[in-house]
Amino acid sequence: MSSNFGLELQLIYQFVHLVNAGSFSQAAKELDMPIATVSRKLTKLETVLDKQLLMRNTRKLRLTEEGLALFQQYQSIISQFDSISGATVDKPEGTLRIAAPVSIISMIFIKTLNEFCECYPDIQLHIVQNNNVIDLIDEGVDVAIVGGTQPDSSWISSSLGVLNYGLFASVDYVEKAPPLTHPSELVEHDLIKVWPLYNWSLKHPNGESFYYDGKAKLTLSDLHGAVEATMANAGILYGPELFVKKQLKAGSLKVLLPEWIGEKRRISILYHQRSHQPLKVQLFIEFMQSKAEKLFSMDD
Repeated sequence: MSSNFGLELQLIYQFVHLVNAGSFSQAAKELDMPIATVSRKLTKLETVLDKQLLMRNTRKLRLTEEGLALFQQYQSIISQFDSISGATVDKPEGTLRIAAPVSIISMIFIKTLNEFCECYPDIQLHIVQNNNVIDLIDEGVDVAIVGGTQPDSSWISSSLGVLNYGLFASVDYVEKAPPLTHPSELVEHDLIKVWPLYNWSLKHPNGESFYYDGKAKLTLSDLHGAVEATMANAGILYGPELFVKKQLKAGSLKVLLPEWIGEKRRISILYHQRSHQPLKVQLFIEFMQSKAEKLFSMDD
């Protein structure tokens, strides 16, 4: 540190808030100063320390090794200072950017998201739906809903529930198709493959396993479309039981080979590691966690 210790502390304080905010615009709002001032003060700090702290462009902020070390050194102290001084007055408002696969929002979460919007009318949800792995920082994402393996270990993961996979077909298809008594007979049937599990794994309680990576009559990236195709007698679907809950209860679809258990795919919510989470993020995470058990239940 130089002799101008007070100035450097002020600049570090603003730097930590910038990192926590995740963008210049959000930091400017929280610090109540123009975006240009936030940028200028970051440049000043980098000049004073003679270190590049952030790699940035118009879309993202990414800490350099030196920036991460500085942030980790001071984030706890500044968070405690904010708590004591009451400097941070957070309100449940602003845009919350959420990343999720294409089908999961419409088939599981849409009603819950509507409820969240009713509870917090000043928070706007911007949902980016994509089945491909995306750079969450590049996309400016606050929260991500993902299935399976966590794509980025630098994010915090909280489980929402588990999707249990199985084989399903319409009653009409079953009546007209050849009998199915073992997974090895799937090759004699019309099959519907759908993202993300294009290859099928099944296991019997007796320890026997079966893996299918052969052809399918229909291959889709949209689970909603796959369910509709199954309802239209297009073939046998390997998919999440939760996604066909209504159809199973109505009797329009039925479970095939119920003793053969499919994969279990965990659905989690991811969010940034921050010493001070924006209130809108905290509220969303808590809201989703409070609804998770009911959302993933096969009971009404």
